[in-house]
Amino acid sequence: MLSVTEALEEVSRHAFRLPTKECPAIEAMGMALAEDLISPVESPAFDKAMMDGFAVIAADTDCGNVNLEIVEEITAGNTANEVLESGQAARIMTGAPLPPGADSVIMVEDTQIDSENVDRVQILQRVKHGSHVLKQGGLLTKGQVVIPAGSVIRPVEVGILADLAGAKALVHRRPTVAIISTGDELVGPSIEPGPGQIRNTNGPMLEAMAIECGAEVKQLGIVRDNRDELSEAIKEGLQADVLLISGGMSVGVKDFGPVLLEEQGVEKVFHKVHLKPGKPLWFGKQGGSDNPTLVFGLPGNPASSLVCFHLFVRTALNELMGRSHVSPFVSGFLLTRDFVNPGNRPVFFPAYASRKDGGGATIAPLNWKGSADLATLSQANALACFEANTQYEAGQFVSAVMV
Repeated sequence: MLSVTEALEEVSRHAFRLPTKECPAIEAMGMALAEDLISPVESPAFDKAMMDGFAVIAADTDCGNVNLEIVEEITAGNTANEVLESGQAARIMTGAPLPPGADSVIMVEDTQIDSENVDRVQILQRVKHGSHVLKQGGLLTKGQVVIPAGSVIRPVEVGILADLAGAKALVHRRPTVAIISTGDELVGPSIEPGPGQIRNTNGPMLEAMAIECGAEVKQLGIVRDNRDELSEAIKEGLQADVLLISGGMSVGVKDFGPVLLEEQGVEKVFHKVHLKPGKPLWFGKQGGSDNPTLVFGLPGNPASSLVCFHLFVRTALNELMGRSHVSPFVSGFLLTRDFVNPGNRPVFFPAYASRKDGGGATIAPLNWKGSADLATLSQANALACFEANTQYEAGQFVSAVMV
């Protein structure tokens, strides 16, 4: 049985990055850049005023209070008509190019227009050379890497791509995810369960998590514990980049999943992981390195499915999309109460993580009633990680998986 770390390594090893495509930056939200975004220009392209005020030659103000001639007004989007000379000033607006000859800007609040001559301005204090000026190339130099490959595109990246790349992005395409929910006991959300039946919660939950990760999802519905029916569903699901099968992957008399996957050419990579909940996880792949389908046989228990998704499926989706590798674990949470894990497997326990006043992160295990308790699970924003056979005291630091 593999450890969580070993299982994560196996998933990453078999998850090959998907082909690239160019698309509008706004459509690439949540996707990862497939190549470095390199600035083709300097930014700004000119010395730029960062305040409304007057463009001046700083040396003219060395004596402090000085009266200068106003020779022109420069607004954003326009350029100066003449070179600024000693004894002169140009009224300038934020974002406008500095006129040739000027080297500084003084804020309008530090000036006063001559009441007897509106073409002159009183500079009320000494101006430091370069004040309130963003020099040409001060933000970006030509050839500079602005966004490295693997970065996830957020709204700020969309803005940068609009400025430097024509609002287009080269990204790894979104993975397709097919979902099969197995079990004679399952009914759809709109159906009143009969004796021995339950509503299918895993299917919608897995779909929501996959969409949240940036995938395109195809629900293949509820499949009964029937070899032929499940075989057909698996055949269709293997057309996707990732196939998620909820339930039917253990050793029960109707757990046909592993045998049917093998019959359709899916190679088992591992079965069972040393963790709780989620031990029965099955992982395999069909196909070579060009475009394999990754298959996850997830436990039918909702909490187990959630834990396995956030640890392993999310890792696979991130790798497929070319996102810079980020561990699912976040460290440095201060435990708010005692916790005991008497079992022989690491536990991923529903918890609520928050920030303390003055900094630092805390985590509080919830009063979770077990694997079927989705109501309490909905209050969690993290899964606190507790090692096997370990007693924890409030004030200890622990790691967590954010959910």
